[in-house]
Amino acid sequence: MGGLGKTTLAQLVYNDKRVQDHFDLKAWTCVSEDFDVKGLTRTILSSITKQTVDNNDLNFLQEELKKQLSRKKFLLVLDDVWNENYTDWARLSLPFQAGAQGSKIVVTTRNEEVAKIMSLDQAYELKSLSTEDCLSVLAQHSLETTDFSSHKSLEEIGKEIVIKCNGLPLAAKTLGGLLHGKPYKREWKGVLSSKIWELPEDRCPIIPALAVSYYYLPPILKQCFAYCSLFPKDYEFDEEEIILLWCASGFLDHKESGNPNEDLGRKFFQELRSRSFFQQSATDASRFVMHDLINDLARWAAGGETYFTLEYTSEVNKRQCFSRNLRHLSYIRGDYDGVQRFGDLYDIQHLRTFLPVMLTNSGPCYLAPSILPKLLKLQRLRVFSLRGYCIPELPDSVGDLRYLRYLNLSGAVIRSLPESVNKLYNLHSLLLEDCDRLKKLCADMGNLIKLHHLKNSNTDSLEEMPLGIVRLTCLQTLCNFVVAKDSGSGLRELKSLTHLERTLKISKLENTWKNGKTGFLMDPVKELKGFLN
Repeated sequence: MGGLGKTTLAQLVYNDKRVQDHFDLKAWTCVSEDFDVKGLTRTILSSITKQTVDNNDLNFLQEELKKQLSRKKFLLVLDDVWNENYTDWARLSLPFQAGAQGSKIVVTTRNEEVAKIMSLDQAYELKSLSTEDCLSVLAQHSLETTDFSSHKSLEEIGKEIVIKCNGLPLAAKTLGGLLHGKPYKREWKGVLSSKIWELPEDRCPIIPALAVSYYYLPPILKQCFAYCSLFPKDYEFDEEEIILLWCASGFLDHKESGNPNEDLGRKFFQELRSRSFFQQSATDASRFVMHDLINDLARWAAGGETYFTLEYTSEVNKRQCFSRNLRHLSYIRGDYDGVQRFGDLYDIQHLRTFLPVMLTNSGPCYLAPSILPKLLKLQRLRVFSLRGYCIPELPDSVGDLRYLRYLNLSGAVIRSLPESVNKLYNLHSLLLEDCDRLKKLCADMGNLIKLHHLKNSNTDSLEEMPLGIVRLTCLQTLCNFVVAKDSGSGLRELKSLTHLERTLKISKLENTWKNGKTGFLMDPVKELKGFLN
């Protein structure tokens, strides 16, 4: 059964200092329903080495993992395993035999057959919480205490609520988050008497306690949460990533100015987190994930055919058919995504979101050459991501996406941006991270006056910042400012970017010594002081 706390218990063990001191190496991998031996091996190797692994050859990956584990005592957690194929498990486990005596593998699963197939030494079956323990969880998340001693008037209602939780800590946590900051009996009684509890399974195929928690969200939060249905199970995301997507989708627009309010997005994110809709990642405190059951809740909340997540399955090469009501599409990126995968998507002119995602550390990914020009004809797009694809060139027709607010080209192998990008007047976020071959942006970016985020970290080949950057006065994020030598923007242009936040890297500062236009020598130290003042 889901929601009993298997992953939470494994996290407590994994992050315990005594456990950390006991093992030489640790790795945590979310497996989920797609037991891809090559992908899992690559993810485990990347987790251990703390480096991106690009190779796609299974033999190479297993040999490298074997070297890393050789004679070392390791702890490996395989979370949420569903696979019942012994052959797959035998192939995955080959490198583990190189580890030192005392190495341990912890597996969490809802399936008893998995435990048998993986020949586990000991199986621990988590039981439902007692009413008393469930009540304590509810009190902790609603009243920030472990019992009801200081809120006696709520105790009996609390007991009735936790009975409906059926001993599931996840249910008690989400209801506790719903009731947090609500100390009055009438509010608790309202939750207890909600008609959502009585919905038949054909109308509400998820745990009723989770449905109740969703029902009481404000309408705009419901909309933001439904958008999260685009994230596949076990997908890890950071706060800014989801806020920028909400911004692009118009959920955070200011009523008067029409500009997105990111502070409101941060408030919404923390509200959903406090209600246990988002949980901290087991391996990275800066990232978050939705529990499988919360992911099911998001898909139920999205309803209809407006949102769709295209999974990566053995039938990936079959021609896909999409509903004409589709507005938001995400899909798990493959090594090579061909024409068949996107089927008749190009006919859906009202598509707003095109979002490839990856669950595991992956190597190079490719998109069939004929696909990109067709996608750029979907002129209602607000979110367009090609993240991680080895795309050598972006067509000029990208400038026709006049409603576009979010463009993610991170990891692409492009050498320059087309000049037509300067026609994307509504662009809010331009992501170019890890575009290590990128040399030139548009010659002029002055028309992108609504641009708030230009994320260009790890773009070491970039030659200069373009003209017109002085007009991007809304810019909050600029990871790397490359000082121009002749035709682009110099250090003085930074003075106009008064809303910049976080860390700013300034590259090619030596170009400040000689201004190509005037021939005058300029002192970069004085220039920097002027900018900082």
